Amino acid sequence: MRHRQLAVVAALWLVAFPVYAESVVKPLQDSDVVARVNGTAIQRKAVRELVQGYLMAQDTPPDPAHVGKLASDALDSLIELELLYQESQAKGITVSDAAVDQEIAQSKSNFPDPQTFAAVMKAKGMTEVDLRRDTRKTMAVNRLLEGGVLKDVQVTPEQIRDFYEKNKDEFKHPADVRASHILIRVPDGARPAERSAARQRAEGLLAKLKAGADFAQLARESSEDPVTKALGGDLGYVDPGEMDPAFEKAALALAPGKLSDVVTTPYGFHIILVTARRDAGYDSLSEVQDRIREVLLKSERQRRQADLAAQLRKKAKIEILDTNQ
Repeated sequence: MRHRQLAVVAALWLVAFPVYAESVVKPLQDSDVVARVNGTAIQRKAVRELVQGYLMAQDTPPDPAHVGKLASDALDSLIELELLYQESQAKGITVSDAAVDQEIAQSKSNFPDPQTFAAVMKAKGMTEVDLRRDTRKTMAVNRLLEGGVLKDVQVTPEQIRDFYEKNKDEFKHPADVRASHILIRVPDGARPAERSAARQRAEGLLAKLKAGADFAQLARESSEDPVTKALGGDLGYVDPGEMDPAFEKAALALAPGKLSDVVTTPYGFHIILVTARRDAGYDSLSEVQDRIREVLLKSERQRRQADLAAQLRKKAKIEILDTNQ
């Protein structure tokens, strides 16, 4: 489903950004203050970091007018974040050093290696002190929300069905197949001997499957795809145009229950099992109800969060000092 909205409360750190962001965002002066919220300053640096995060999702360089709108939205989000943080402090919400350490460790684990993490931090001009401050702040706001306005948010079956009926075109699908795979990765820049060894591993696994080994169990034991490994290799339904061309060609050519030969893609070597085929049509309500529930829960959480922020704005002193972020 295509429901992409700007996050109001966002982690403002650990965001890689495209090079073209530098050419369209106003040159940075760390000391520039663009707004104050009950006396607390918001610097242009924070606005710029958030804009860079938004730009990540775009495939082409945006025009300056669009960046200007993003900057305005980013400042509004930062003001809201500050209001919520101040409310968390007024309610006595604290975040321990151990909790901050755990959250930072989890964020670091999303990077391929410590060097990449350090490079992102350096590119953003952030120190460990900055990272800990922003992490603690975001966690405090999340605790405020989860313990208050977001507590007990629920979605009824009737709301899910109503959404499905009103947005049925969102659930169209082409003729496709449901596939599972086992992946043996090949690192970038691998030497011929490494590629050969990886292929031999894949061929060995294929031989085991042809001899009767259980696909899901072997995937859990041997696949190097961290996303599908625990699922027994299940990728769900594979639509045309979604996957690497070589993978897609092999998967779409298989009948249910059939295995592919070893398939080569930029990620490495795959063994593919097709478990089902379906004609073009609509996903059933039972297939998509969990996705719809998440969309509706997210929408209701955002509405409640916005309502709380609006209440806090009415009581706050907010000064906008520079509208050209």
